[in-house]
Amino acid sequence: MGQRDRATGWQYAKLSGHKNEDLVKNRLDTDKDFQDSFLKRVNRASAKIIKTTIGGLHETNVPSVNGRKTKSKTDLKVYLNTNEVINISIKKSLEGQVYFVRAGLFIDTFEKQFGIKIPLDVQRAINLFWAASDDAVEIIEKFGNRNNAKSYNMQLRHESLNATTLKAYNEHLYTVLLQWFTNNAYELAKLSFSMGAVQNRNEWSDFVWYINLLGENDADDIFLIEDVCKAVQANSHKETYYGSAYGGTTIQLPFGFVQWHQRQLQFHHSFDKIYTLLGECI
Repeated sequence: MGQRDRATGWQYAKLSGHKNEDLVKNRLDTDKDFQDSFLKRVNRASAKIIKTTIGGLHETNVPSVNGRKTKSKTDLKVYLNTNEVINISIKKSLEGQVYFVRAGLFIDTFEKQFGIKIPLDVQRAINLFWAASDDAVEIIEKFGNRNNAKSYNMQLRHESLNATTLKAYNEHLYTVLLQWFTNNAYELAKLSFSMGAVQNRNEWSDFVWYINLLGENDADDIFLIEDVCKAVQANSHKETYYGSAYGGTTIQLPFGFVQWHQRQLQFHHSFDKIYTLLGECI
């Protein structure tokens, strides 16, 4: 796919995502059965909806923990007569990008959101895996597998080590990187679906709603994000592993995977993985 095609694809995804949010809001505002179904599924069956708001195309950035502005994870706010506000992250697609951040900002955000210090060896591994280390090319040239030309050249182009090269260079870093993602699966899911870098807890999402009113799929499932995070952590030891393609350029996660994209960590979500996990946990 060319650069223009890719840009057009992202633009379509953004615009169609906002159109889908508009349709969901309209249904909640006008369809009593739809309202009742929603309220029941978010455990507020006896409440009434006062109003709904969406960010849409004119969404404003909110303060981040990094001292800058960031996008809210909340697409839809539902105001109830109980003085509660239910924050919803809407996913119109069954899989796709859920969190996108460069390595240094990811480390800073994680540490500030959770008050957890990422060990220096893990930071080193993150920087090598996601194009944030000045000596990556030198390491690839020395430890990369030249017999797999496509994989080798991809690493040089991306200036990031794959799992195979990371292991050949330093097996300790290879091990601790995967172990850290395994041990922090709960936090990674929380960051991806609910928090991002958003400072204000009132802007964090409570639920993720897989719904597509554009006719592109039939999903209509609401998950409490806290339940997703707990299920992800409970299954992290068997569901977190290096991917096999191109020498291991992804880390597969219980809720999706994370990969290199444009020199950043690109976290992907997967409806099928989440649905399966929560089904097993019921």
